[in-house]
Amino acid sequence: MDDPDIMDLCRPHAGCWRGHYRHFDAEGALVDAHESEILNEFPAQGEFAYVQTSRFFWADGRHERHVFPGRLVANRLIWETERLRGVAFTSRHAPQAMFLRFARVDLPGIEILEMIEADHGAGIRMRSWQWRKDGQPFRRTIVDERRVW
Repeated sequence: MDDPDIMDLCRPHAGCWRGHYRHFDAEGALVDAHESEILNEFPAQGEFAYVQTSRFFWADGRHERHVFPGRLVANRLIWETERLRGVAFTSRHAPQAMFLRFARVDLPGIEILEMIEADHGAGIRMRSWQWRKDGQPFRRTIVDERRVW
């Protein structure tokens, strides 16, 4: 049995998702929380099969915006941006889940494994991140999102 087609799994994620990020240290203490708006697009032409625009908003008024264009290569989405480099993949052992392994270019030594599952009928996504610095676990992130369009 082959791994699921990544684009078949990704396309239902098209649209805008609003959510809440919560970051915890290795002992489980909350170290950061913020709101998000994630726009997932699938251009009909051009070099990128997927473009994600992420906007983050903190209660103290800070905000960030990042764009992550991804190329489709051998059933994988590949990112190479100023903020991260990584790959999204699927597994036949978890056919409804998508996985991302990426390194933070702006934070040397940081690698993250993300798992995403969605209930498209309910319009929700659940995401979790496992952070490692120089190979050692140091943070976990939980993201709950709801589709807004």
